[in-house]
Amino acid sequence: MRPTHTEKENAMREKIIPELYANEYNKFIGFEVLELSATYSKARIKADSRLHNTYGSIHGGALLSFVDAMAGATGSMSGHYVTTVSANLNFLLPAVNTEYIYCECMKLKTGKHILVFDIRVTDDNGNLLDSGEFSFFASKAQVLGDNLKF
Repeated sequence: MRPTHTEKENAMREKIIPELYANEYNKFIGFEVLELSATYSKARIKADSRLHNTYGSIHGGALLSFVDAMAGATGSMSGHYVTTVSANLNFLLPAVNTEYIYCECMKLKTGKHILVFDIRVTDDNGNLLDSGEFSFFASKAQVLGDNLKF
């Protein structure tokens, strides 16, 4: 059972999710946030033909940017906006024959400035399509503050 969300977590979620949905690129990818906290997130995108590569599966770049946006949102739930330091995504199986692609981000480490997340991308049947690890730098810009300097 996951812990109950605090008032601060709820306030950050209420700010971060609309920011994600307002971004034009994120609108194009078309993802939906299912769960968002500082330690875990889950989201999905529709396996839309606009995101297909030449071979008929979801393009790796679309998957990478979907995962990067969700892992970044998860990192920002720590209280400060984050920027990607490194992104590693292993493409294990093609994303085909599924209505949705799911991304789960699980916190591995939160340091003073660096946050690291384990990534799992699955299809409707729970098959592991991609796995990886993303690292982020926590900026000085606070999610709930007026300080937007990175």
